[in-house]
Amino acid sequence: MTVTQPTDELVRHRLARHHFGVLAAGGGDADTVEELLAAEHSWRLLQLRAVLDAVAGTPEVAGPLPPVAEAWALLVAAQRRAPAEVDRLIAHPHVGTWAGYVLRRLRGSTVTADGPLWADLGYLHALAAVAGLRAGLSFAVRVPVRDGFAALPTLGGAVLPATSRWTVAEVAGADGAATVSLEGHRVAVDAAGGGADGWFALPTVRAEAGGQTLTVGLDFLDPYRNLRSPTPPDLDTVATVDRWRTLLTQAWELLVRVCPERAAPIGRGLFSVVPQRPAERFRTMSASAGDAFGSMLISEPEDAPELAVTLVHEFQHIKLGGLLHLTPLLTAEPPHRLYAPWRDDPRPLGGLLQGVYAFVGITEFWRAYRPVATGVGGPVAHFEFARWRRQVAATLEMLRARPELTDVGRHLLDGLAGTAATWWSEPVPAEVLAAADAAVDDHRAQWRLHHRHPDPAVVRVFAEAWQAGAARPAVDYPDPPVVADAAARRLDTRAVLLLWRLTDPEGFERLRKDPSAVGERVTGAGPADLAYAAGDTAHAHQLLLGELTGGSDTPSAWAGLALTSAALGLDEAATALRSRPELVRAVHRRLAAATPTDPVDLAAWIGPAPTVG
Repeated sequence: MTVTQPTDELVRHRLARHHFGVLAAGGGDADTVEELLAAEHSWRLLQLRAVLDAVAGTPEVAGPLPPVAEAWALLVAAQRRAPAEVDRLIAHPHVGTWAGYVLRRLRGSTVTADGPLWADLGYLHALAAVAGLRAGLSFAVRVPVRDGFAALPTLGGAVLPATSRWTVAEVAGADGAATVSLEGHRVAVDAAGGGADGWFALPTVRAEAGGQTLTVGLDFLDPYRNLRSPTPPDLDTVATVDRWRTLLTQAWELLVRVCPERAAPIGRGLFSVVPQRPAERFRTMSASAGDAFGSMLISEPEDAPELAVTLVHEFQHIKLGGLLHLTPLLTAEPPHRLYAPWRDDPRPLGGLLQGVYAFVGITEFWRAYRPVATGVGGPVAHFEFARWRRQVAATLEMLRARPELTDVGRHLLDGLAGTAATWWSEPVPAEVLAAADAAVDDHRAQWRLHHRHPDPAVVRVFAEAWQAGAARPAVDYPDPPVVADAAARRLDTRAVLLLWRLTDPEGFERLRKDPSAVGERVTGAGPADLAYAAGDTAHAHQLLLGELTGGSDTPSAWAGLALTSAALGLDEAATALRSRPELVRAVHRRLAAATPTDPVDLAAWIGPAPTVG
């Protein structure tokens, strides 16, 4: 199918059993990605057709630009001259982001837009200019200029002396060379992306290792690179290009060395990395989207392993997004959102499927990296492997029982469960395993404290029984419904501190020297968290008790009390604080209004939920 005209012959995409099988196991080879890319090409053509149809009767929406039909005609002419070049251009991830965004805007959906509609539609004119340039055509077309920058997708952009925020420039080209002109100022550019003064080229990173190659654009220029709404170019990133080039090369070498079967599909299907500012340590920010197959946003990483696991993480999302363009995995969403152990907030079922698919890949990376990790890398790899294998396994068990799954969705989860089942025969050092298990319990308890609120009638029954000195009431306690708490933030704080201790003992000791300032380095952390991560459990326990009896009853403090109680052998209290911490807190709140109540004694009295059956 070409972009020239509709065809009477429909292209139907089917995924062979082998390809679905490897995807369902959480993997996928280069040939599998090739099949997904073929379907994405058709998807992209449908997006472009939808944009054309949406503006067909209103040529005035192009504003000072030529009618959209003229830009389309140039794209068609380029496709006839150089079809492979135009196909690659159409497959560019940010074209999909743009198409999805502009369609939502045209259809009146809620979008973040601070510019005129014609400036968004004009991305098609810029695409046509790039297509004409690469096809070696003689052409002239006007393109949008945002804040003095004219972006040409996949090539780069020109800085121009614009006198207003929104204006247009002319791109005129012939024989593979062009100029971008505005008010007599001209910037030269060629089909390879090179240019003269005023031109910012899109850097390309090419890394080779073990016979496998990664070639990606390092895109800080395209207005639609950030997955949601248009974004100005980040020209300051120029100063970090060399560091990104080094880190991507090192991460690729590591991936090819430890898990070449995961590197191969990434090498085939990753086209663009969008650099972001460094995130807080051990809290990498990354993202991808279904409309942008082959692109991922990544915060500047600390080292190659961090970048390698992020590449695996986001490419899992990319693969699953491609599969979702072929078939649904759900028949509906459940009425309540669900627990996602890698998020602070409750997630829809579709989001949880995406998450568990990504974390199967993450766990597989840490599993493969453990045997070769050296120095502090070893404990971190063991910790992350142990933490995520447990969280993934529990999530898969819950998901496989959901009635909203399609048959394909069930087959997918069965395949992921088969992969996860292979993890449990692998030993993890006892001390690291205990820390990982504590991190799992900590996150789950905090999540419950934020998002589950017990029935007030049940709370009253427990409070009255405690005040009367009676035995624990034998009342049913099903999980309360999920009510999202927007204040839930940084539920991984103690896990982050444990990672500090494992990877940077000297840095961790510097944190310990000023406990009151630890929150400046690790957002959400306090002295009790620092004491717990340092192994000073008794001190952490006393600090947490002080918080809870002093009027502060944050989810973090209650979940921390569960950890310290377990470490100190206060098993009955720890069990209650892990299994139904929201009930313990609610009863404590009710009692504290009348008389001081010891949180540990209360938790031990409340105990775990009764076993059903």
